[in-house]
Amino acid sequence: MAKENLSGVAYVERGYGQVEPNHLSAQRTGQIYAQLPAAADIEMLQNGQFVKYDYSAGVVDFEGKGEWMLVYNEVKVYRDFLYDADFAMINHNYIAKVYNPVGGDDRDLGRTRNYQDITTPADPYEVDSVDDPFAHSWVKAAPGMMPEGTRMVPRVFKTNVGDIFTTNMIDEEELELGDILSPRDADGILVKGSGDMQWEVVKVYTMPDHQKGVKLMRIA
Repeated sequence: MAKENLSGVAYVERGYGQVEPNHLSAQRTGQIYAQLPAAADIEMLQNGQFVKYDYSAGVVDFEGKGEWMLVYNEVKVYRDFLYDADFAMINHNYIAKVYNPVGGDDRDLGRTRNYQDITTPADPYEVDSVDDPFAHSWVKAAPGMMPEGTRMVPRVFKTNVGDIFTTNMIDEEELELGDILSPRDADGILVKGSGDMQWEVVKVYTMPDHQKGVKLMRIA
């Protein structure tokens, strides 16, 4: 269990940023996206951070067009004593490479790839088991690979005016009722300001693990 601030933001007391959903419209509208990998130069994404869904570039980044999307990944921890604060999406923990098994450029056909680091060995007891998922003759198109250097695919939520969630993923020392927060251009972390997307502090509160947190409502 984390005993110090690992997030790099001021409001977190220990571990990484967290999200507690209260009223997120995406859970009803289905506006949840998890198809694009994070850009290769993004080392970590924490719950409560914001990103751009840069579909034309084929990645999630901080520079794309469109509005900010909320990072809200499924928390995956593997020990009984670990909690939400112990989870962040960290680049070197992921090895995703293939975007679409048959969606690549035909010019890639016949190119040799080594899949041993992302697939299990062939099962000697299964006659059709292979360690290359594209070895079968029925595959008539090359696989579509994710952009070079990308490894992790975050889950992001489109938010709407009126959405409410609780978080501590804010790079401010102190917060008060009525403060306005916006995603920072450089990294999508919430800070005091009045950008295109605005979140109002509607309750100074705590996270489920009793760290300090705030309840936010989107107002613009």
